[in-house]
Amino acid sequence: MKIKAVLMDMDGTLCGRSQVAVSVANMTAVQRAIEKGVHVIPCTGRVFNMLPPQLLTQQGLRYFVTSHGARAYDKELNISLYENLISPENSAKLLRILEGKGLYNEIAANSTIYFEKAVSDGFNTSVKAVPEHHLWYVRDDCYTAVESPSAHFAANGIGIEKINLYSIPQELQQSIYDEVNATGFIKHTRPGAGANLEFQTTTLNKLLAVEAILGKIGVSYEETMAIGDSSSDFEILQNCGLGVAMGNAPDNIKAAADVVTGLNTEDGLAQAFEKYVL
Repeated sequence: MKIKAVLMDMDGTLCGRSQVAVSVANMTAVQRAIEKGVHVIPCTGRVFNMLPPQLLTQQGLRYFVTSHGARAYDKELNISLYENLISPENSAKLLRILEGKGLYNEIAANSTIYFEKAVSDGFNTSVKAVPEHHLWYVRDDCYTAVESPSAHFAANGIGIEKINLYSIPQELQQSIYDEVNATGFIKHTRPGAGANLEFQTTTLNKLLAVEAILGKIGVSYEETMAIGDSSSDFEILQNCGLGVAMGNAPDNIKAAADVVTGLNTEDGLAQAFEKYVL
């Protein structure tokens, strides 16, 4: 089987322990695959401009599946080939629940991250709430801050790709969880209330975003390799001609894949590219 495209996960797959830098071996493997004419397609839960800087500057990377499939993006034309977002009206309703509580709340939309300005102002004095692997993003001012996210999204017709909340105070965890559930238009990627939450539209289907790109480039699932490590990669690993699980993946993901490669901390992605693509 000749591999014509690779669907490549980020965290726990391309990225190592820091979740920021990409190893020389992995980046070299990606570049060599591109030079060979293989379509390398980052397929990630991250919003576009929170991808590792090495990927954003790598020549030949054109197509991206971001926010767990909320968007299929063509970087060259700067257009979305597919979107499945929370509607602007529902986005505003959801954001009204979260505003004014001082929560570190990453609102992914328009391929970037929005923050409530009252929260982002606190970055100047403290970064305790910011996840360690997001510090570069905050310190480089890559985000957009607005006074009232709910008003901004409603006025500008913006739909949410996904939301991440980190370090929710214990006394708010259950009430926040219950209130966002009560809207009826979100689903969680992590079960139950807790300090961290991530949620998106109920109709999210990562395969539809993948298929929008594969259809555009004229490549079938049978000619595609997928490589990943988590539950969000499960369906893609099962549908592609070759599914590669990382050595650090849980057992159910390994069982869903055709083969298992090395750990992400040991350049398992480069090993898989070398063996099956290059």
